[in-house]
Amino acid sequence: MPSLADLMTTTERHQVVVVGAGIAGMVAARRLADLGLDVVVLEGRDRVGGRLWSHRLPNGEIVELGGEWISTGQKAVMGLVDELGLVPIDTGLDFISRDPVGGPQLPTSQHARLAEALARRMSRIGEEALSSMTAAELLDGLAGTGPVMKVVRSRLQGTAGAPLHWIAAAEIGEEFGIGDEGRYVRIEGGNDNLVRSLGDGLALRHGCVVDTIRQDARAVHVFAGDEEHVGLAVVLAVPLAVLATLRFEPALPSAVALPIASLRMGSGAKVAIATQAAPDLFRRQDMDIPAWYWTGLSQTGAVRRAITAFAGSETGVSGLLGDAMGRLRRAAPECDLVGEPVVVDWTADPLAGGCYSVIGPGQRRALASLAAPIGRLHLAGEHVNGSGTIDGAIRTGEDAARSVSRFSVF
Repeated sequence: MPSLADLMTTTERHQVVVVGAGIAGMVAARRLADLGLDVVVLEGRDRVGGRLWSHRLPNGEIVELGGEWISTGQKAVMGLVDELGLVPIDTGLDFISRDPVGGPQLPTSQHARLAEALARRMSRIGEEALSSMTAAELLDGLAGTGPVMKVVRSRLQGTAGAPLHWIAAAEIGEEFGIGDEGRYVRIEGGNDNLVRSLGDGLALRHGCVVDTIRQDARAVHVFAGDEEHVGLAVVLAVPLAVLATLRFEPALPSAVALPIASLRMGSGAKVAIATQAAPDLFRRQDMDIPAWYWTGLSQTGAVRRAITAFAGSETGVSGLLGDAMGRLRRAAPECDLVGEPVVVDWTADPLAGGCYSVIGPGQRRALASLAAPIGRLHLAGEHVNGSGTIDGAIRTGEDAARSVSRFSVF
């Protein structure tokens, strides 16, 4: 019987093969190419960006259908923005403080007091205990059942893309929005400009859906349909849910395979729609489902004629997508909505499988095994450090490139 390699119609050889043209993979590819290495990037989609995806609405406004929120306190992404000469645009919004849909505005001081109380409780419990308890248990032990607490519960479940009992209590600080990290910005022309700018001059192969990774003493063989791509090293930068479907020969060591199999992906969907006139700036939390709605500033400083929504967890996604237009109208009754909403369900996307990774109680300690080289194979992506952010994904791409560059075979 012929081997898999014998059946290949196309074989390419490069020093480094990068699988996945999202932000982590493209950062790794760019750094390695800049070192003079022969690099090819394999991407299953017909575009780069992965879970970064910018879209122009019929009225000309650009909205983010994927990763959106960038804080000026996030050093990796802001450093990349500066390096690439991109322009950050102030959103004019606070990601953390939100008003309930249909209810009165909540003073930011109320959000701040609750955040301070939560921070004090977390400090008393201690880092070790927080890592083994759930976010639901943490919040249940905090006095306060008023509107602000209801907003925070809905916000945290939506942000994580998962029920609060799935999430380790230690995970809900900082990047999940308990503490303010700085101003929030987006990239002029769309956040996926980050990825497209990195791709200048790189060898890219679109439509390559990888299914098998075979590693031997001399190289790594990457199989995508009837194509074989051989590299002295491989950076595997695909989402966690996709990583779990790949066949590895030989099988991954248990220290790596177990976290991949046990970590979950959160459910997430985004919806965006144009408005007739510029709306007011707002950020409103749906109190029926874990979803929220917001506007934002354009590069001119005026409010964009668009509304975006994000729903997290299966409850939020099904609730938003089941009646997207109705939810938008209830969230912004003062706005004249134009046309039909644009909808992306990241959980149903076979090349994503969810919005980002969910770190449960006791799981963070297992992430170290994902960051270490597996022979000639190096993993990258937000799941490697459990960040769930653009900034975290960039850091894993940088780390993977440094790890590959230390190989004496080059």
